[in-house]
Amino acid sequence: METQLKNATEISSTKTVKSIHFLTFPQVSEQDLLAAWELMRSLAWTLSFQGQELQVTFGGFDEGSIPTHMGATLEGQRVITASDRFDVLYIPGGIGGGVASKDKRILNLIQAHHNEGLWVAANCSGVGILHRAGILQGLEVSSTGILARRLQQLGTAVTSPRLAWRIDDDKKIMTSGGAGTVHPSTIALVWKLFGEEAAKGLSAAWDSLPLHGNSLFSADGPVMNDIPELLSGVQDQFEMIFLPD
Repeated sequence: METQLKNATEISSTKTVKSIHFLTFPQVSEQDLLAAWELMRSLAWTLSFQGQELQVTFGGFDEGSIPTHMGATLEGQRVITASDRFDVLYIPGGIGGGVASKDKRILNLIQAHHNEGLWVAANCSGVGILHRAGILQGLEVSSTGILARRLQQLGTAVTSPRLAWRIDDDKKIMTSGGAGTVHPSTIALVWKLFGEEAAKGLSAAWDSLPLHGNSLFSADGPVMNDIPELLSGVQDQFEMIFLPD
């Protein structure tokens, strides 16, 4: 009976989530964007053999190539509009997150998804964009170490100790840390949205399960072992770039 209930939950989640879009902007991080996108594309490929469809795309509001923060150039898969909606809207990070956090088109899109009860996820400086969109009030979130201090100062609570990721099922928001957390937090999001069986298969295929174990299948990621003197140094250097006034 327990197995039947679990399978029913997994099927229900898969039916609900049919589209995941990764929002791009100039100087988006290659790793923050593409690592999570590739994992979700792999999941979509697996689901296709089960007769299920999952659309996974990336792109932004502007036409043309997307310059990333380490100098690569990407071609977006689609240009989005203010009226577009996705079951999951994912905001990656990168140096460009600071400028993106002031882009009204991006903020309005995030607010619309949140207000309509759709999932919103973010990593790295993308969490700062969610803060500026005003959807993190009353939540305790995960964050890149670079933004942890500044978010606290601006009124968004960051878990203490800082966690690699946090998934709030009620608010349908996932927040995660910097680039090192992107891979495992994406597996955790798959666990939440598609069930443990899907997450275990994906994590085993991508060698994440042997490394991270069952911590992948949790709404709260493992504790980040910050080194205070090093963390304050990178915060001093980058926090106002990632989330400027």
